[in-house]
Amino acid sequence: MIIFTDSAANLSPEKAAQLKVQVVPFHLTFMGKTYRDGVDIYPKDLYKLYTEYPNEFTTTSQPSVGDYVSLFEQHADEEILTISLSSGLSGAYSSAASAAHLLPNQKITVLDSRTVGPALGWIVEIAARGALAQWPLERILQAVEQVKANTFTMVGFSDLRHLINSGRVSHLKGIVASILHVKPIISMNDADGRYKNVGQAMTENKMAQRMVDLVTARFGSQKLRMQVMHGDNLPGVETLRKAIRQSLDCVEQDLVAVTTVLGAHAGPTVIGLAAMPETLFASLTA
Repeated sequence: MIIFTDSAANLSPEKAAQLKVQVVPFHLTFMGKTYRDGVDIYPKDLYKLYTEYPNEFTTTSQPSVGDYVSLFEQHADEEILTISLSSGLSGAYSSAASAAHLLPNQKITVLDSRTVGPALGWIVEIAARGALAQWPLERILQAVEQVKANTFTMVGFSDLRHLINSGRVSHLKGIVASILHVKPIISMNDADGRYKNVGQAMTENKMAQRMVDLVTARFGSQKLRMQVMHGDNLPGVETLRKAIRQSLDCVEQDLVAVTTVLGAHAGPTVIGLAAMPETLFASLTA
């Protein structure tokens, strides 16, 4: 079995190669030039462009049906499991499902992760480890559902201009929040895979503490697997890491940059985290 995902999964090229995962890139267009996420452009490149052109914004597009068909056909003799960015945020799931429909003679399963970023990456990692261990599809899907049900991800922002431009936040709400210097915290709605507001704060210190409080409310005193991320905001993310270390028992993964396609909508100020019980991850990867 071969595992596919898209570039919203925050998998490094090295990790994807280790897990034998095929990553299908999103496309980003900035000032008329189009790039493939993780191929032609990386987070550091995007934020350099934002620094040089602070009043410009990026548009994004999901992989096309043709992109998936071409890649699926290269693995015609293998069973395929594709795990996409939440369908509530992107059409990537629809593209992959349409491609699978066009290839009825291939065994292709398309799964909507209902999440994003490192949380999606963990789902893909569990599936890939299962595939490498030659688990049957049913066992992989069961493990994936366990991760989906027990993972919590959220991000916070100090500058909403990119979110407003992307349409992820209404123009009016974004302008009001900006004027009041409100820093919103958003997570995923499990029911439809869309963003939902879970809190707000007036300073980055309070935003970081609010994130930690939300994690504690979800998981209590469990030992956690923790992934902290940011756009181009090292001071903000260090504030978050400090709050995490003071209050939570966790196995902290290496700091990562928000994947380029997500950073295009979130902007440089974004900070965030993904968390799940460490015992669950360990049991699924043993």
